[in-house]
Amino acid sequence: MSQNPVFDSSIPVLTEVVLEPALVSPAPPAPAGQAEAEDALAAEPVPEPAQAEEAAAPAPAAVETQAALQALPLPAPDWEELERRIAERVLAQLQPQIDAIVRNALASAGDQIHIGLRQAVEQVVAQQVASIQFGQ
Repeated sequence: MSQNPVFDSSIPVLTEVVLEPALVSPAPPAPAGQAEAEDALAAEPVPEPAQAEEAAAPAPAAVETQAALQALPLPAPDWEELERRIAERVLAQLQPQIDAIVRNALASAGDQIHIGLRQAVEQVVAQQVASIQFGQ
């Protein structure tokens, strides 16, 4: 028994936040060995379908090139920077809704304070009038 939650289109989904072009940083420059290895892979001819069966076993040079590519360390992503940018993006998208909620809450609180203050003043005035009328 599954219920579909109501979808609020004003709340961004994670892919809208993460995959935005502003969040995708340009690729870091490739290490010197990686560029040479990629060039070597690009220079290898692509086998025709008939030759594909013959070339099922990889050539030793291709195996070495692939091993060299896999052995190269990848740059570690800056998780704190990514988290900060995602938080800023989400906050910027939700800020108008947050402002409206806070504005409504403050207006309601102001109304309650006004009503309470008015009642308190009426009671004090009524007590003073009663004490003046009956006190003399």
